[in-house]
Amino acid sequence: MITIFTPTYNRAYTLPKLFESLQAQTSKNFEWLIVDDGSSDDTEDLVSQFTKKADFKITYIYQENQGKHVAINTALDKIVTPHFFTVDSDDYLKDHAIELIYKKLETIKDPKTIIGLASPIEMVNNADTPKKELIADIIATPFEMKYKHQITGEFTLVYKTEIINKYKYPVFPGEKFIVESYITNRLKKEYQLLHISGSIVVGEYRNDGLTMQSKNLLINNPRGASIAFCEKANNKQIPFNERKALVMNYWDYESICNAQFFNKLNKIKDIRLKLFIITSFLQRIVRKYL
Repeated sequence: MITIFTPTYNRAYTLPKLFESLQAQTSKNFEWLIVDDGSSDDTEDLVSQFTKKADFKITYIYQENQGKHVAINTALDKIVTPHFFTVDSDDYLKDHAIELIYKKLETIKDPKTIIGLASPIEMVNNADTPKKELIADIIATPFEMKYKHQITGEFTLVYKTEIINKYKYPVFPGEKFIVESYITNRLKKEYQLLHISGSIVVGEYRNDGLTMQSKNLLINNPRGASIAFCEKANNKQIPFNERKALVMNYWDYESICNAQFFNKLNKIKDIRLKLFIITSFLQRIVRKYL
């Protein structure tokens, strides 16, 4: 069995399309877990209607508004199936998605270092420059995909539950956001995913979505932002030039809630990055008084 997990917040107007896509699946061998992160609309009543119509199991959990990352932690505490994947409340599945997932999972059930599969999300309104497309299945780590194969973008990630349960999000009082890539960055460097060429999920960028609000979310949740950027800056799987930009982001967000220079500096592990930060700090002082 597979759990399809959907975190939602005031998205009663988008959930019916997702539900309809689940009803249309050619395989119904799945459960749908919804974690409602404090919605004030009619989400609960809507899910109750879904439950009466569905020919698959639906579990609904309501929690006080704490952010998507806490909703993910909540879901991981409840999921009992061997695999799960997240489908956001404004996305939906292609008709053969579950059938395709099972077919692909069968090919990777034995290797312990392969912890799931990744499928590119088909975005219907992304005006960005087209990214390099995956034309054949590849077994690789997320970092190999980006830096070796030069394939980026948003993916649906079907994980082994027992593995991801070890990588929960940190929770900071008063903060409700941390980038989802925090978990990908923390995965052991030998963990691989089967990256498949076909999309199982269709997505859409919305003005009220997290992607569109990302900069403000980082500023308003500086502890989550700083720890995410710090861990990426300390990740030697990422090229050094990119880590320089990451460490600058860490420094700026960490400075919002931490004024201690040496405390901030000690969290940077690479001596080259320490020197880079010190040099940048001195240059800022010089520019300020020129």
